[in-house]
Amino acid sequence: MKTSKWTVIVAVAVGLFWAHGAWGAGGALDPTNAPGPSMYSLEELYQKLLETQQNVLETQQNVLANEQRLLAIEDIVRVGYYGVAPPLGMALIPAGDFVMGDTFAEGSSDELPLHTNTLSAFYMDQTEVTKAQWDAVYTWALANGYTFDNGGSGKATNHPVQLVSWYDCVKWANARSVKEGLTACYTVAGNVYRTGQSAPDCNWTANGYRLPTEAEWEKAARGGAAGTRFPWTGVDTIQHARANYLADPGFPAYDTSPTSGYHPDYQSGGFPYTSPVGVFAPNGYGLYDMAGNVYEWCWDWYDGSFYASSPDEDPRGPASGTVRLWRGGMWYQFASGCRVANRFNQSPVFESDTLGFRLVRAAP
Repeated sequence: MKTSKWTVIVAVAVGLFWAHGAWGAGGALDPTNAPGPSMYSLEELYQKLLETQQNVLETQQNVLANEQRLLAIEDIVRVGYYGVAPPLGMALIPAGDFVMGDTFAEGSSDELPLHTNTLSAFYMDQTEVTKAQWDAVYTWALANGYTFDNGGSGKATNHPVQLVSWYDCVKWANARSVKEGLTACYTVAGNVYRTGQSAPDCNWTANGYRLPTEAEWEKAARGGAAGTRFPWTGVDTIQHARANYLADPGFPAYDTSPTSGYHPDYQSGGFPYTSPVGVFAPNGYGLYDMAGNVYEWCWDWYDGSFYASSPDEDPRGPASGTVRLWRGGMWYQFASGCRVANRFNQSPVFESDTLGFRLVRAAP
């Protein structure tokens, strides 16, 4: 039943009379305690009630608007700009600008100068490739004309695969693409790259899997935030609660972990002290382990001065080189090596129990 204007006024007025002692001890209205000049009129009471209701309504509208903005961001990551859900196990990294490099001026000279890159949208694996994922594709690949330098290793099926070279990763990416009915990205002399150690061409518009460029990796690691040291926001410090790395509290100062050394939850069973993928909180794009656990191979050749001449749009690294890039820190790396701006490089034949990968795909 809808309450009338005057019903509300009377109810409020009665309450005020009671509060000001307008009712005598015997329960009768006491004229000597009638409202004085400081009391509100009935019309004023009604106006104040309306103002209060309006304030409550505006607060509710602001809360709803904030919730809608957050849902919109979640939809961009989950569904994408074009209403197409990302492939299973992948997250959308939306197109746009980001500032690449060491915003704290605390790392190596090759992390500078700061420069703005504009990247096309792409999908990225939410986790590092696991040993179980590796084995499934690897077995199929061996039966379909692929060869690898290494068979890959993993502490458990849900841990990241490691002991894989750059060549292994790009051939595995091709195998995963073909196995799923997609177009392979990497070719040599026009043929799908399946064997040997070659510097393949990359078809950037193919719908298959490939390694991320260094710029794609850093944009994804930053999770949509600007000027951060690590993949998370809110704090620029690191602890074992956030990543699997080698802690040395106080060195540097932003390592504030209450526990030191290897991660206490995973320091067992002998090297490597990797952790299951996805056990730590994701970043703003829904990606896991962008700091620590294992390093991750990228597409690019390494050049320490490349940032000074990097293209503004979709940079893909130097045209040639001798060593390839990796990113992200790992279980045996100190805090400084887990920064999103930090750069590592090694021969593409190199393999280690500290080094794995994750893949990307072009988005519509």
